[in-house]
Amino acid sequence: MKTFLRSFQSLFFFLGALAVLSACESKKANTEEKGETVDIVGKWDVQWVTTPDESAQVSPDTNYTMNGVFDIKKDGKITISAYGYENCIFGKDTLVHTLQWEMYGDTLNVKNKGDEFGMPYKILQATSDRVKLQLVEDVFLILSK
Repeated sequence: MKTFLRSFQSLFFFLGALAVLSACESKKANTEEKGETVDIVGKWDVQWVTTPDESAQVSPDTNYTMNGVFDIKKDGKITISAYGYENCIFGKDTLVHTLQWEMYGDTLNVKNKGDEFGMPYKILQATSDRVKLQLVEDVFLILSK
């Protein structure tokens, strides 16, 4: 888990260093349950959440959540603000990055200029005031208005 988290932190920092790609095709998130779409454009409070691997030895002081903001614009830009703090598993620094976003079915993809694949966030649930995303196996993001 430590190796994964270090890789995640490195990838997160790397994303901020790159320029952004073109605007998105769709501004709506598909919900699997009812086949409905939800407009995700707007300012969202976000919380990153993970749980420790059962076999990992971690400090009891380690915290497994981080708060921030997703500001998703109609023009395909997204500004991600992540508020790290001491003992936060995601990092202790505050990061602010403006990137590009696009929707592909049930996936919100955040990309940098020249990045063929981007960083896909699978949309697990979506309503007009709450969206649950999955970044990787054990990292989830809860967006709320």
